[in-house]
Amino acid sequence: MTIPPSSTSGDTPYCNVCGSPRLVERYLGHQRCEACGTTRWRNPIPVGEAVIVRDGRVLLIQRGDVERSPGRWTVPGGFIGLGETPPAAAAREASEEAGVIARVLGLAAIPRLLPTPDGRGHIVLSFLAATEEEAHPRDEVATVCWCAPDEVPWDDLAFSTTEALLRGLLARSPDPRRFAATALDVATAEVVSGRTARPLPRFCAQCSGGLVADTTGIWHCSRCAAWHYENPRPTAGLLALRDHRVLLGRRREGVPGAGLWAAPSGHAEPGEAPERTAARELAEETGVRATAERLVGLFWDREHFEAVYAGAAIEGDTRAEHRPEFTALEWFDRASLPPVEALHHSAPHTTDWLVRQGLVR
Repeated sequence: MTIPPSSTSGDTPYCNVCGSPRLVERYLGHQRCEACGTTRWRNPIPVGEAVIVRDGRVLLIQRGDVERSPGRWTVPGGFIGLGETPPAAAAREASEEAGVIARVLGLAAIPRLLPTPDGRGHIVLSFLAATEEEAHPRDEVATVCWCAPDEVPWDDLAFSTTEALLRGLLARSPDPRRFAATALDVATAEVVSGRTARPLPRFCAQCSGGLVADTTGIWHCSRCAAWHYENPRPTAGLLALRDHRVLLGRRREGVPGAGLWAAPSGHAEPGEAPERTAARELAEETGVRATAERLVGLFWDREHFEAVYAGAAIEGDTRAEHRPEFTALEWFDRASLPPVEALHHSAPHTTDWLVRQGLVR
């Protein structure tokens, strides 16, 4: 996992959209520019990983002379840039760090939160992939290795999320001597969110100098040479289940998908794991509480991604005061589910998955 230098954290007094110094601190460290109205969010930063398995062995890379965890082992991975989808980022990292062209097959693990010293955290999205090419170290990688379970340097892994990933692959394998090469049985798709496009950064947050585009999601300052990174924003939703029915809300006017039915969903806060985001948004938007028990799917466009979970409703009733995003809330069984054309964003995929799994009947 490539960790770029932290050049835009800490004291960044200028708006990167209009260059104004009129930034106002909001809750949880978010900042709003009084000049142009842009909000600088401190969401967790998304990371894409390529989990390449061949003949029961997984491709690991040993990190070279890098700022974080030098000399330790992980899978190819790095930050997802604004304008880049998570699977594309995983394939790019496989090429940049291990010199292979990887074919993404599906999700290798549920999304995981990796805590960071600045409190934002990283949300790690791991994609199972395949390659017919021979790997070799590139960029800031010391060496590469194809490892069976008993060959993994378990005590020398770079991140806690790497160990969780590999343990999960091993648990899904019928043979303890081989890593599983099958993706999770969840829904995945690129789905356009319908949200207004985010304004691209034009000014350095440190000195207000002009930014020059480098690669996808990366700019550098023409004045002070600081690097600037923009990433897709993480969101999560939770489908509450009760008596084999699923709770959906009809979206209000003035938001994307107005009048369509959707799952309660929203953006992650700093240091918040996706499943906690999903449960919080469900309670805030419906008054119903549930625990994210199963991952239903992962959906993305080039500015956002959404992890959707399902879980049994624990308590709470749908009430009018809990409808900031919806004009109506209803429990649907299989027969009463709205038609596909009446469902918003990921809902056609997630409701179909719930029916196929027998969770909605």
